[in-house]
Amino acid sequence: MLTPNEIRRRLRRDLVTIAEAYQIGFESRLYTEAEYENLKQTLLQLRELNMNPQHMEQLLAING
Repeated sequence: MLTPNEIRRRLRRDLVTIAEAYQIGFESRLYTEAEYENLKQTLLQLRELNMNPQHMEQLLAING
């Protein structure tokens, strides 16, 4: 299980420039490795689609 701080640290390590572009908020809970991997893949896909952070916020608002 990963804490929000561990996820932030790993995203910065794994996705250096991508992670800092997207300001992601995390709930105060533990996350599974699968949740982390899904988030990482989502960020990579957003970058491939050339979506900026504002697009992500709009998507999350629609899906949330």
